[in-house]
Amino acid sequence: MAVAPIGAAGIVRILEHQGQDVHFVDLCFSGNLKRNLAGVLKKTDPDIVGLAIRNLDNCSSTTQKTFFQTARSVIQIVKEYSSATIIMGGGGASVLPQELAAYLHVPYTFIGEGEESLPAFLREYSGKKDFSKIPGLLYQEKETWHMNPPDFSGNLDHYPLYAYERINHKKYFEHGGMIGYQTKRGCPFGCVYCNYRTLEGTRLRYRSPQLCVDDMEKLVRETGFRDFFFTDGVFNWPPDHAMKICEEIIRRNLQIRWIAYCNPAGLDDEMARVFKASGCVGIELGVDAVTDKMLENMGKGFTRQDIQKSYQALLRSGIPFAVFLLFGGPDESYPDMVETQKCLMEFGKANAVFASLGIRIYRDAPIYRIAIREGIITPQTNLLNPVFYISPKLGEDAMDRLDRLARQEVTWSTPTDWDSFTVKSVQRILNRFRVIPNWKDIEAYGTHMRRKR
Repeated sequence: MAVAPIGAAGIVRILEHQGQDVHFVDLCFSGNLKRNLAGVLKKTDPDIVGLAIRNLDNCSSTTQKTFFQTARSVIQIVKEYSSATIIMGGGGASVLPQELAAYLHVPYTFIGEGEESLPAFLREYSGKKDFSKIPGLLYQEKETWHMNPPDFSGNLDHYPLYAYERINHKKYFEHGGMIGYQTKRGCPFGCVYCNYRTLEGTRLRYRSPQLCVDDMEKLVRETGFRDFFFTDGVFNWPPDHAMKICEEIIRRNLQIRWIAYCNPAGLDDEMARVFKASGCVGIELGVDAVTDKMLENMGKGFTRQDIQKSYQALLRSGIPFAVFLLFGGPDESYPDMVETQKCLMEFGKANAVFASLGIRIYRDAPIYRIAIREGIITPQTNLLNPVFYISPKLGEDAMDRLDRLARQEVTWSTPTDWDSFTVKSVQRILNRFRVIPNWKDIEAYGTHMRRKR
């Protein structure tokens, strides 16, 4: 599924409002980086070129793909056709800023949110060049690197709707995309693998439900598309905010379809009823673990009973849902994996279960300290090239055993299946006919997507 760059488009709108001359180039579907960039650089002769880097890699331990080399290619083209200062930001740049800045030779990296820090940087850049108070800025001064702490106090209601008109929504929809929309920032949970606190902070900050639906109405009216994906880390937490947004959608009779990531905690019959009435056509449950032992070890903050309750609520509501599992956490064994599958099948049948293996290690996630303690990495390990934590108790054949386990249930799949010819072909057909969520009918073709490793 292609994901539109709404974060970068949000920064574009902020800069437009401040009178900056901004050119936006989306390279997602570029078949020729040099051809796409060279003309723009020659025509605009920019003072500053900013790179928005969303992902460093695909976070898969078994089918690893890295993306940051493309950023280096882009930078080489920029330097060939321009004398502009290069800066970067985005989720990918924020999680490993020092490693990425050193690899790409970029002097300025923005960590976390850029709505306040980038305008402040531009003011200093054209003035005294004192960057010491720019929140979340990693910068090089002579031979020394400095990293300022990020600031996560921005009021989301004060930020304008992102520059949606700069995005080719038709192209993204053709590749399975949807209109992305974020209703809040911050994550109070403590999952061992997660680095959301680096991206958005731990304190929840909300965009008001009325303003959210104002934006959604405008997006429907201006783009002609009605399929939304709420990009919040956890849309339904806290429940009150999510419910108010859905109730406002219902009150205005806004005819949309939407999908979101959700947490089992708080997802009950009433929430499912309101979600469905507001246009929900799919829920992606990020449970990661199911057994009491692994829920605690993964720092999930909810219980097996919460998962069961959310299963029952979604099954009764008729909302399709997918479950995402992350095996290989601290102290996990194969019997834990078997118990996980047994529990979920007792709860009922989800439309799809996506089971992956291995936790991508980042410095600011709790798993980093665990991996150092267990000797998997050292403080000197360069994490730009993906390193994964997999419980030593699972052994070297962990992926083979997970594959065999997944094959016992037709709705289960693993990374071994996800890039198979069958899956890619089916997904292209579903995208063409705008079947969403595109995982809801996996049971119909699940036995045909298996691929021998």
